[in-house]
Amino acid sequence: MTSEPTEDLIPDELEDDGEPRVEELIVPEEADGMRLDTFLARRQSLHSRTFFQQLIKDERVTVGGSPAKARHVVAPGEAVVVTFPPPESPWPHPQDLPVEFLYQDDDIVIVNKAAGMIVHPAAGNPDGTLVNALLHHCPDLPGINGVKRPGLVHRLDRETSGVMVIAKTERAMKALSKAIQARTVSRQYLLLTLGDPDWATARIDAPIGRHENFRIRRSVNGIAAKDAVTHLTVLARANGFALVKARLETGRTHQIRVHCSHVGLPIAGDSLYGGTVERALEKVRNAESPLRVALQKLDRPFLHARLLRFRHPETTHWVEYRAPVPPDLRRVLKTLFPEIDPESFMTKVNLDEPTPGPASDES
Repeated sequence: MTSEPTEDLIPDELEDDGEPRVEELIVPEEADGMRLDTFLARRQSLHSRTFFQQLIKDERVTVGGSPAKARHVVAPGEAVVVTFPPPESPWPHPQDLPVEFLYQDDDIVIVNKAAGMIVHPAAGNPDGTLVNALLHHCPDLPGINGVKRPGLVHRLDRETSGVMVIAKTERAMKALSKAIQARTVSRQYLLLTLGDPDWATARIDAPIGRHENFRIRRSVNGIAAKDAVTHLTVLARANGFALVKARLETGRTHQIRVHCSHVGLPIAGDSLYGGTVERALEKVRNAESPLRVALQKLDRPFLHARLLRFRHPETTHWVEYRAPVPPDLRRVLKTLFPEIDPESFMTKVNLDEPTPGPASDES
């Protein structure tokens, strides 16, 4: 095994230096006709539409070199320039925010992160994050892995829900970080793809780096690409969709989303990588109305971190934690796969997963 880290433990797109950041976006064909604020919110998933409306009001957004209104309708080829403000404070502070705790002891905390919650403060989002909530509920966290990201071993995208582990001690932090880099932590996700593959299982081995045109995006063989491996298993199929289990072998930023899009199976609801709700609705134009309604209400990628399995940093025993499928995704599953109970079905599937071994033993 090489000495290069196998995991993006601190994703580079979230780093900041306290200075304003300027970013240019070229409007693609698929965004033709969108409002400016909607286009920005979908292209920059770290920030909300309200956030961009305020930037537009502050004249921090230009189209073709001139300030524009939030209601401006974008056209393919237009250059949209956004000047992001610097973070208000580099130091996160405790906030009494709701967090679902799945387990906690003296060494680790297991949470079920809600969709829409950012993991840690970054430019434009100084508070309201999981870190702010953890600092309130777990006051021993400050100092573990630095002040800005206390206890964080890994992360989930803002709109991805599901299970996360947080270290409460330096010893746990080192042990879990080492386990992730050695690829002995099993991380399983549930997702819904636009498209029904002609295979039951697949191993996608395609390096991921920065997209050459869009800073927030990643792409296969992009700038400074690093090795990335994702294992996919089809669980069910219906109406041109596939319910899929993904298992990460590496952990690059947006890895599952990029890999699925790369093989022509974008995740439903993932507008950043081609899985727009509009495309999903096109597939079910003749389907029963409950399915169309459920898809119309899907306002994020159908991606849920379902399971974590690893050796406990103190006892060294194998432990496993699952996050229940959230209501918004259950609604879609109920209409697409009425014969499936997500919880019992996923429990059976997850128990079939072998205990992970070192990287050299994976295929």
